[in-house]
Amino acid sequence: MLTSLPSKKSSLNNNIITVSRLDIGKRNNEIIEAFSKIEDKNSKLFIIGDGKEYNNLKQLITKLKLESRIFLLGYLSHEKIEKYMLESSIFLMASITEGLPMVLLEAMSYGVPCIAYETASGTGDIIKNEYNGYLIKNRDENEYIKDIDLILSNKKLREKYSKNAITTSKQFYKDNIVKIWDSILND
Repeated sequence: MLTSLPSKKSSLNNNIITVSRLDIGKRNNEIIEAFSKIEDKNSKLFIIGDGKEYNNLKQLITKLKLESRIFLLGYLSHEKIEKYMLESSIFLMASITEGLPMVLLEAMSYGVPCIAYETASGTGDIIKNEYNGYLIKNRDENEYIKDIDLILSNKKLREKYSKNAITTSKQFYKDNIVKIWDSILND
């Protein structure tokens, strides 16, 4: 559950963000590769987190000549992450598996639409396709890229998904979750 909801909402600038451990299972390399193929060549990708794959990701960014558009920021405090959330239009996730990815809920609480690959559990409990973002089946990179382009190019759609993302995040706010648990335990 979310223990707090931010008072600020993303400005929906054409930045893209991801926050994760930098390990193989999170597939940040796939996010970088997809980003390299989007139509909008002015947007920037901010990757927040640290881990064993840091150097490999840095080499991939260099190989793709994207040092001026993709930034590996390392581990950041919650306050610094908030700054990037407030300036982003999309949150990307490419993990192979997830439980209930709180980072998607945190992004949505700022009104940031999310795009993720479908996993056995978790992502589908949060992302409602064409409501608050996109859930990509079968790890289809072309669909992933198409949906990034769609959100970046369509301000009205971005704003609609942003509003719906905030609504979704509120469903996972502690007051609502406590009511559900109270109902279950007292029946």
